[in-house]
Amino acid sequence: MYVRFLTPWWRLPRGADCGLFGPAYYFARDADVPEVLREALWVEIRWFEAHLPVPRRFKVKSRGRWLSDGICWFVDDAREPIARAFGLAALIGECGVPVRKVATRRPGTVLYRDAWQIVAKPDAATPVVWH
Repeated sequence: MYVRFLTPWWRLPRGADCGLFGPAYYFARDADVPEVLREALWVEIRWFEAHLPVPRRFKVKSRGRWLSDGICWFVDDAREPIARAFGLAALIGECGVPVRKVATRRPGTVLYRDAWQIVAKPDAATPVVWH
């Protein structure tokens, strides 16, 4: 099973909803967000920067072009990153952006894998859009 957190915020390539990190960085840098909330966001962001590897591959070749179609998913036994993601989701929610957790057994074609996450190119069965 794979877990992802979706926000109806920025659209990713091909219409997928953004995950947690785009909105988290945005609000952590937004002077209109209360300082205590920005500081809490930075605590979580820095934890992820220190503990979660940056995937080496997001792009897929399609019809001779490279597209950034890869979507990140936590593997279901990545307990600490998922617990931290729930905390980050709650902080983003405090900024006014709802976050929804989705899970799937079919994330699509896996492009990258490490102990905590995968990057996959979604297919028709992959839940990638806020409903």
